[in-house]
Amino acid sequence: MTTIALQQVLHEQRSALLTAWITQVAALGDQHSVHEHALDALLRSLFDDILGILERQPTANPSLEHEESLALALRQLVGEQARHGSSASTCVNVVLTLKHLMSAQVVTATDVTLEDMLWLEQVFEQLTLLTVTAFLAIRERQITQQSLSLLELSTPVLRLWHRILLLPLVGVIDTVRARQITESLLEAIARYEARVTILDLTGVPVLDTSVAQHLMKTIDAARLLGTRVVMTGISPEGAQTLTKLGIRFADVISRATLRAGIAEALLLVGQQISPLEGKR
Repeated sequence: MTTIALQQVLHEQRSALLTAWITQVAALGDQHSVHEHALDALLRSLFDDILGILERQPTANPSLEHEESLALALRQLVGEQARHGSSASTCVNVVLTLKHLMSAQVVTATDVTLEDMLWLEQVFEQLTLLTVTAFLAIRERQITQQSLSLLELSTPVLRLWHRILLLPLVGVIDTVRARQITESLLEAIARYEARVTILDLTGVPVLDTSVAQHLMKTIDAARLLGTRVVMTGISPEGAQTLTKLGIRFADVISRATLRAGIAEALLLVGQQISPLEGKR
């Protein structure tokens, strides 16, 4: 066990340390959006676990990774802060604030040894490392989820008309996005039994060999499900580039504008747009 002096300091100052910690953490700049009662509960739970660690016998290289209760409390606290927009430095400051409060109390105790001070330093080094690791893990998960959401939003397959689908493509098409485009389109074709699919390339800035290959694979897969493909929106520069590269989209109907492509798709399913005046 740690020395009686350190135990006595932590025991005597327990309430004061916890109160001061909660007050100072609440005063940090990024804490205004975290619910006060939720923050207090998380801090109290983490405080109890930290004191439990400090009351143990000092070791040369303390490892807190297997302290399930402490790790859970720390992840919950960091997760709550991250969801409310707190930065990594703010999360670390929460831990360091408690370290500074404890150090200020311990250093004034005459019976506290150097070993106790080193033990306090080692424990908070591990806590800081766990805090940074937890924050990075949470942010990485958030970024991954946001990337998947943006990827889905960037490939919307629209049901334009009965058995007619529209897939407007915007931005750069890489391998990952091409796979998402193909999967989304094939699912929509099967769901709506589409006979015609319009691929609008107006928003694609670059048409090169790589993009053309991705498009050809998507078109071939769509054909296997029985849909005709109408390609629209290829710019004059893009058309010249594809011609120079010798790329041909065989059996693909191409129209200069989306408007013309929609008219062509309607004709393929036996429909057309006509003025209301002509029917009166």
